[in-house]
Amino acid sequence: MKTTRDIHDLVGGLLMTAAGLFFALYGERYTFGTAARMGPGYFPVVLGWTLAVLGLLVALPAWWRRGTGITVQWNNLLWSIAALLAFAFALHPLGLVLSSFLAALLSLVPSAMALRTRLTVCAVVALLTTLIFPVGLQMILPLWPWSA
Repeated sequence: MKTTRDIHDLVGGLLMTAAGLFFALYGERYTFGTAARMGPGYFPVVLGWTLAVLGLLVALPAWWRRGTGITVQWNNLLWSIAALLAFAFALHPLGLVLSSFLAALLSLVPSAMALRTRLTVCAVVALLTTLIFPVGLQMILPLWPWSA
């Protein structure tokens, strides 16, 4: 079924623009600094404005382009929200490794991939989450249930 506009890109571009504007304007509360000596507001402001412009570059052509209607995949949405909630509530009792593994497993419920592949993906997600947040960013998070 055809609609008059490319709703996918129009909505996506407008959401990108809105997010970019939010971060750019909110980041102005912090000291901006210079390119040589960046302040805490430099990164969110520059990237926010960049995202806002890119969003407009996606949305404007979509206004004149024909597209198809949006179909919401409710099952995927439900399992994605369940995965986020499970991660949030399981982080402190189970630790980062097990809660990220659980969240990845829940988000893959609607997928048609084999169980072995799912478990491999979940293990990689747990490993990457651990490498990025506690190791790379040095965030203080419990890794295991016994380290909470």
